[in-house]
Amino acid sequence: MKKTVLLFAALCITVCIFAYDFTVDGVYYDIISSTYPYAVEVTVETNNANSYSGSVTIPSAVIYGSTTYSVTSIGTYAFALSTGLTSVTLSTSVTSIGDGAFWGCGLLTTMTIPSSVDSIGSYVFYGCSALTDIFVDATNTIYASEDGVLYNKDKSTLLVYPAGKPAVSYTISSSVDTIGSYAFGYCKNLTSITIPTSVVYITHAAFCECTGLTTMTIPWSVTFLNNNPFYDCTNLTAITVDPANQYNESVDGVLFKKGLTTIICYPASKPGSSYVIPSTVTYIRSGTFRGCLGLSSITIPSSVTTIRSEAFSGCTGLIAIYSYPTTPVDLSSAIETSNDVFSGVDTTTCVLHVPVGSKSLYAAAIQWKAFTNIAEDLTSVVSAATVPTAKVSVQNGQLHVNGAPVGETITVYTLQGTALYSQKADAATMSVSLPVHGMYVVKIGAERVKLVY
Repeated sequence: MKKTVLLFAALCITVCIFAYDFTVDGVYYDIISSTYPYAVEVTVETNNANSYSGSVTIPSAVIYGSTTYSVTSIGTYAFALSTGLTSVTLSTSVTSIGDGAFWGCGLLTTMTIPSSVDSIGSYVFYGCSALTDIFVDATNTIYASEDGVLYNKDKSTLLVYPAGKPAVSYTISSSVDTIGSYAFGYCKNLTSITIPTSVVYITHAAFCECTGLTTMTIPWSVTFLNNNPFYDCTNLTAITVDPANQYNESVDGVLFKKGLTTIICYPASKPGSSYVIPSTVTYIRSGTFRGCLGLSSITIPSSVTTIRSEAFSGCTGLIAIYSYPTTPVDLSSAIETSNDVFSGVDTTTCVLHVPVGSKSLYAAAIQWKAFTNIAEDLTSVVSAATVPTAKVSVQNGQLHVNGAPVGETITVYTLQGTALYSQKADAATMSVSLPVHGMYVVKIGAERVKLVY
């Protein structure tokens, strides 16, 4: 919600400069056409955000001065944060509804879209916690509704599932191939959402703040995931992708693009206090680790070249970041694509570990320089190590143990302590396939060695 609040605050600043043009019967209007055909849109109040309450009816036309204006649009954030608003009736003169038009109207229970509306923006009903049904006039040629859920006309795109619906589970219709931006945003009642194999596209923040979800399964059919669809799903522990999916995959509940070059989402409540990003990853998407309160350490491999906005935002438990790139990843983007990467991280207590010889670069780099304690203590990624009884190395995804005494137990663990492999040595050389790039602990008898692959 923080980002949306900031957006609304920015909007309020803008409209204070460009104030509404006039008000009629308590509704605020901006003139959008001052020549024939004269037209206005409903706009935001400028003094105390929006204070609409009760029932509001939007007429087809209003008179200001000596001119009659047709009301053709509900503007961006027009009724946002009107927590006392219980209903809004739109006339058939309205053709468009702007972004966030009803965002945060906590008492709004139903909404009817007239036949005239041919354009509906993003997150229009986001945060409408009491909204149970959206109805669309049957003669509307662009939009439709079924069981109170808003779709495009042929029901191939699910646009809005009302957040106030009481159901705890929902199976998306097999007619749907696209889940729209913020489609399930703020649907806190849902604990289970089933995505059919008809779905190909899942767009930005589709499941944002679905705090009842603990797991999600993405079918083989999904080819496109825009940014992180699971922003602020604070109780999500694992995301599973059908192995037959050719475009996306999951490893230990973490969501990636196929080939592990892009990390998309690390579930906010995934068990474990540390995570090593695989060394195949070059791109960390926006909000990938957002709100991961349980993480105390994160390792960024030298392969990473891009980190997008709010990637580690809200990771308040972080006490250590291990960043292996010798040159810090550029977080100075002027086009708002790498902003607030460490927002919420206590940079006065979290230690930033960097490669030997790189401290001055990090200390001068935008966002990285916010860390008070930069420790120059990382050496090259370990690919081989020796314990008193054997040599351990990694080649082409295979862990090789040479020289372990026959009969000695060899065990491979994740950093979280999960045993992946255990066997007594029965030859001079033993090989173990590693499931994914990351950090492992190899125990040979009483000896231990840490490897990064």
